[in-house]
Amino acid sequence: MLIRAFVHSFCMSNMQHKLAALLRRNRLLGTLLDLRGNARYCLLTEPMWGIPNTLYVPLVAKYMEALGLSALQIGVVLTANLLSQMVAAFMSGAVTDRLGRRRTTMLVDFIAWSLPCLLWMAAQGFAWFLAAALLNGLWRVTENSWSLLMVEDAPQDKLVGIYALSNVAGLLAGFLSPLTSVLVGRFSLVATMRGLYLFAFLSMTTKAVLLYRLTRETRLGHERMTALAGKPWHHAFRGSGQVVKGMLANRPLMLTLGIISCVMVIRGVMENFWPLLVTGPLQVGEEMLPLLATLKSLVMLACFLLLSHRLRAEHYRRPMAFALGVISLISLVMLVLPAQLSWLLVPGVMAEALALSILIPLYSSLQMLLLDAGERARMFGISLAFCLLVTAPFGTLNGLLSRIHAALPMAVCAVLGMLALYLLSRLQACLPPEKLREAADV
Repeated sequence: MLIRAFVHSFCMSNMQHKLAALLRRNRLLGTLLDLRGNARYCLLTEPMWGIPNTLYVPLVAKYMEALGLSALQIGVVLTANLLSQMVAAFMSGAVTDRLGRRRTTMLVDFIAWSLPCLLWMAAQGFAWFLAAALLNGLWRVTENSWSLLMVEDAPQDKLVGIYALSNVAGLLAGFLSPLTSVLVGRFSLVATMRGLYLFAFLSMTTKAVLLYRLTRETRLGHERMTALAGKPWHHAFRGSGQVVKGMLANRPLMLTLGIISCVMVIRGVMENFWPLLVTGPLQVGEEMLPLLATLKSLVMLACFLLLSHRLRAEHYRRPMAFALGVISLISLVMLVLPAQLSWLLVPGVMAEALALSILIPLYSSLQMLLLDAGERARMFGISLAFCLLVTAPFGTLNGLLSRIHAALPMAVCAVLGMLALYLLSRLQACLPPEKLREAADV
C-alpha cells in the first residue's frame, strides 16, 4: 500500500513537472509560473474583476439608451467620469503613500466599483448614471495603488510580461461573453444588465477582500507610510510642484503620456460610441455586440500569448508605429463604412485587438520605467491626471458629434491615431534603447 502511494505521488509530481516545463516554453506563461508574492496574487485575482466587466461593458451604451439617455447625455456621463478620474488621479499618489498600496486598493475598489455597480443595477435615468460615473472615476486611485502593489517588488525586466499578463487575466473572461447574448435573447436588455451588475458587485467585492488578505505591503510602500505617519494629510502633497516641474522637463515621459492620452480617447470612443454606430447606421443587432466583444477578447488573448513575449520596452518604436497605423486605418474605414459592408466589422475588430495587444503592455512599461522610483506613486498619479485633463472634453465632444452622425467620433479616432504616430516619431529621437535598458536595471 505504501509503495503504491509512493509511486502514485512520484508520477503526479513528475507529471506536474512536465506540465510546468511545457508551459514555460511560452515566455509569457513562464513569467506567470516564476512570479511570486504580490505580482502573482494581483494577476490571479484579476479575473474576478475582468469577468463581470467584460460581460457588461459591450452593452453599457445601449443600456443607457434603453433607460432614456440621449447621445449627448451619454457623452456628459463619460466626461463627468473622466473629470472624476482626473481629480482622483491627482490625489492617488498622496492617498497611496499615506494608506499604503494594499489598504488603498481594497478601500477604493469598494467605493469605485462595488458601490457604482449597485447604482447601475438600480438606475432609473440620467442622474443615476451621473452619480455612478463620479464614484466610478475614483478607480484611478486604485489603478495607481494596484499597479504599484503588483510591480514595485517585481523584477523590472519583466514589466512588459507582467502588464501583458494583467490584460490576459481580464481577457480570459471573453470566453463567457456569449452568455450575455443568450441572456439578452431570453430576457430584455435592461433585465440582463441589472443581473450582470449584481454579479459584478458580488465578484468585485470578493476580489477586493481576497487580494487584501493574500498580499503584503511593498518595501517602498512601507517606507512612504512610515515617513508620513502622524503627519497631516496635506503633508503628502508637499513638494508636488517640484514633482510636476520634473515631469514637465522629462521630454520622453511627456511624449509617452501624449501617446497614452490619444489611445485613451480612442478606446473611450470604441467602448461608448462604436456600439451606437454598429447598431444604428450599420444595422447590426444588439445581440451581436457581446459576440464581437468575445471575438476581440479572444484575438487579444491569442496575441498576448503569442506576441507579447517578443516585445521589449527598449525596442518599442516599430511595433507601436504598426499598432497606431492599424488603429488609424480602422477608424477611417469605420467613418465611411456602408451598412451593406457591415461584415467588415469582424476583421476590423480583430485588427483592433491586435493593435491594442501591442500598445497596452508597451506604453504601460515605458511609463513605469520613465518614472522616478522614489516618487513613483505621486508621479504615476500626476501622469494619469495629465492624461485625463487632456482627454476629458472628448466625451462631450464625441457625444455632440454622435448626435449629428453616429460615425463622426471615428474621425476623431483617426486624427488622434495619426497624432500619436507623430508623437512616437518625436519620442524615438529623444529616447534611445540604451536609456531604457539603464532604467530597467535600476
